[in-house]
Amino acid sequence: MKKQTAHVKAEIQHVESWAGPLPSPEALVKYNEAAPGAADRIISMAEKEMEHRHKLEDKAIKASTRLAMVSVIFGFCSVVVLSSLVGYAIHRGNTGLAFGAIIGAIAAVAGLFTYGKVKQAKNSE
Repeated sequence: MKKQTAHVKAEIQHVESWAGPLPSPEALVKYNEAAPGAADRIISMAEKEMEHRHKLEDKAIKASTRLAMVSVIFGFCSVVVLSSLVGYAIHRGNTGLAFGAIIGAIAAVAGLFTYGKVKQAKNSE
């Protein structure tokens, strides 16, 4: 009789992962061994990148705040002017023009609000 043998193949796989702005501590040690001072330069580079990112975020927040303030001021001025024009039109007996101006203003504000919400939704994606 012929003897049958089974061949079994085994494979071992080692996987490491590291998340963060810097390499793992072990990798930093290896960088330092390969090029003395490399770990310090890598850490310094990560710190500079973080400072840059924070400056950009601060600028964006300041610009957004400034835009909100200008929008409020412009909106208030628009309401004052529109109210004056509508009051004048009613005083002159032209209620149709006054009603049309009010409807137009409401439509414009609703359109801007809708446009802002759509743009905000796109930016958050």
